[in-house]
Amino acid sequence: MPLKDSIPISEENDLTSNVRSTTSQNGLIFASAAISNMFASAVSNPLDIIKVRQQLRTHAPGSGTHTFWAVGVQMARSEGVMSLMKGLTASMLREIVYSGIRMGTYDYFKTSLYHAASGSISSDAFTLKVLAATVAATLGSAVANPTDLVKVRMQAYYPDGSPYNNTRHAFSTIWHEGARSGASSLGGIRALYRGVDATTARGIVLSVSQICSYDQIKQTLKQRGIMNEGFPLHFTASMFAGFICSVTSNPVDVVKVRVMNDNGRQYRSVSDCIKKIVTKEGPMAFFKGFGMCWARLGTHTILSFVAFERLRSSLGIAPM
Repeated sequence: MPLKDSIPISEENDLTSNVRSTTSQNGLIFASAAISNMFASAVSNPLDIIKVRQQLRTHAPGSGTHTFWAVGVQMARSEGVMSLMKGLTASMLREIVYSGIRMGTYDYFKTSLYHAASGSISSDAFTLKVLAATVAATLGSAVANPTDLVKVRMQAYYPDGSPYNNTRHAFSTIWHEGARSGASSLGGIRALYRGVDATTARGIVLSVSQICSYDQIKQTLKQRGIMNEGFPLHFTASMFAGFICSVTSNPVDVVKVRVMNDNGRQYRSVSDCIKKIVTKEGPMAFFKGFGMCWARLGTHTILSFVAFERLRSSLGIAPM
């Protein structure tokens, strides 16, 4: 005789189906986030590499050779036009992990945190958005640090030519450098995770200012009846989000790029890097490459969110 509280077979099957459906949807959202950001990164890679080159320059801001146009022309002349696509493979790998997690799990964490709060916070609250973006960005940044490190190293300028033949060689070289210099077998892992604190800080700042502002602007425009769900709304919200995250993330990005590319161990830590930048170059050095940062992040934000929303719609998934 069945127990009173046992679940009927039909209900049990429905429950299993719902769990599978939710898991499948989360997987599709993750894939959509990764694909849309890979597309955006491929388009904006030339802007990204010019931004990295600007941020690595340590002379005083304002010098003529520091402008994005001068850096781009110099690269094309001395290294060839294809140098503007350096680090593309590493960038694609990074987007799969980093953006797949930070953007692809945002809705999941927002829903989970809302239920965990047991009604003490509104589902539309900006605080909930910030918490969800922070958790997703922390996880994504930490896991993807090796790919981010390799991307920065491959995009940097080397007077005697790049020491890396390709992305795989870069991973291997950095690993062996760490293994040789490390006191334990973890040296290779430590080398690939150099700058993880700066990467995570940058990821949190960028994601909170980008994803949360996009979500909040969309919500506000819809609630006030200014715009309805669709391409114009997605474009408008992502355009403003791109500018906001460029302003907030550029200083952290400068520090991250400097620390990651510090082969000579010029900086003992992130705080030491910040101190030396302020002392030697002045506070405005934290906004080196801002023009390219805005051009790159603005373009990337618009393309990634518009593509992400489009993919969700085509897969029958509700918009952000």
